[in-house]
Amino acid sequence: MAMSLLRGARHGRITRCYLLAVSAALAAERPAHDTYGGYTAVTRKATGWFRVEQIGERWTFITPEGHPYIALGANHVGKFFRDPEQNGAILSRFGGSRESAEAAVQAAVRELKLNAGEAYAPLLESLKPRLPRIEDVSYPGDKTRFDLFDPSVREEIRRHVGAQCRAFANDPWVLGIGFADQPVWTTPRMVYFRGLAASAPGKRRYVDWLRARYPDLQALNQAYGTGFSSFDDALGPFTADASRPAVRSDDPEFLAIAADSLYSLLRETVRQAAPHHLFFGEKFVLRLPPDAVLKAVGKHVDVFLTQALILSPRRPPEWQAFQADGYRREHALTGGKPMIVVDWASPFSLDETYDTERGTVKAERPASEDSARWLDAALREPYMVGVFMCQLIGVHGNDRWFPAGRMKRTYLRDEGTAFSTRAALLSAAHEATLKRVYGTLR
Repeated sequence: MAMSLLRGARHGRITRCYLLAVSAALAAERPAHDTYGGYTAVTRKATGWFRVEQIGERWTFITPEGHPYIALGANHVGKFFRDPEQNGAILSRFGGSRESAEAAVQAAVRELKLNAGEAYAPLLESLKPRLPRIEDVSYPGDKTRFDLFDPSVREEIRRHVGAQCRAFANDPWVLGIGFADQPVWTTPRMVYFRGLAASAPGKRRYVDWLRARYPDLQALNQAYGTGFSSFDDALGPFTADASRPAVRSDDPEFLAIAADSLYSLLRETVRQAAPHHLFFGEKFVLRLPPDAVLKAVGKHVDVFLTQALILSPRRPPEWQAFQADGYRREHALTGGKPMIVVDWASPFSLDETYDTERGTVKAERPASEDSARWLDAALREPYMVGVFMCQLIGVHGNDRWFPAGRMKRTYLRDEGTAFSTRAALLSAAHEATLKRVYGTLR
């Protein structure tokens, strides 16, 4: 009996040890990422859709399956394949086969350790069911300026934007809804409002605002250098010297009113048409929008989209060193909203290092090392939930900003082969950065 019990106890210990070993083996085999790329070691509520959540100090997406996710993507793949002037190189490399060319792009995405698709339309259709993405919508007629105070225009926006959103409302791979690039919210928009006809609702709204700001007409004339005999004179098209202190201070305040009006409409429209998806809004270039506009936009967006400014005269240029002060300022002005750098240009020389008026363009290795440090610095900011590089592949990169034929800002050459040093350094940076960020979550 005693021997039987001893054998049973030994068998129980062996069984428990075996089960623990099996459990450990299964845990080792369990994928580190869920279907959408989320980090499975941390679990939150699964809603079936992407959302954002703050875990400790760190903002992160939460995948439809309930796991943290930081987005790393590369843009303009779909644009490259759609544009006949740019798709010839890669298609010719695969005997004209679009299927083979797209398979090569998908392989490159995996090799580069990218976990997101694109953030700019047109998107490559074959990547849509494989990688989370930002969906772009446009304004009616792809207009760049419109009288957003006009009820008929607002209704047209509601119909046009709503129809686009309904097309992907039930797609769980959508990170959120952004808008096509628009002109900066500065002087050009105010020139538009001041140039509207007297009957335009936007012009009347602007003149009413001026009347409230300057109850004394002569004070307005003195501040703006105008010669109005009545406020009704201001209803006609007029110009204002943007260098005048009053105009410089007034214009951003009215633009903030316009932004608040537009973004309340956009948010409501997106919520009604695609209630499961996050609202991102337009892509704002770093340091260009007025503070008042950023505050207005921040009231409405779930995630704020920003871009590095490749034309910046700062030294070192923004593609070489992450300008933390600028992004932190945007984060504060938008009310602490999580952010995505949605179009990060990272140029490098095709031959040797050379100087331009916008900064030094380094050779492949040192430029790629800069890019790796930039990425690491960006995602050390706890509010940053994603980075999308400007270009994955294509001839777009030998562009107007740099001497023709001397630079690129892609991972892949035109014909689809990798810039090997760049690909190796940045794929390692992508992997290491995500590992570090996810390692801070509990």
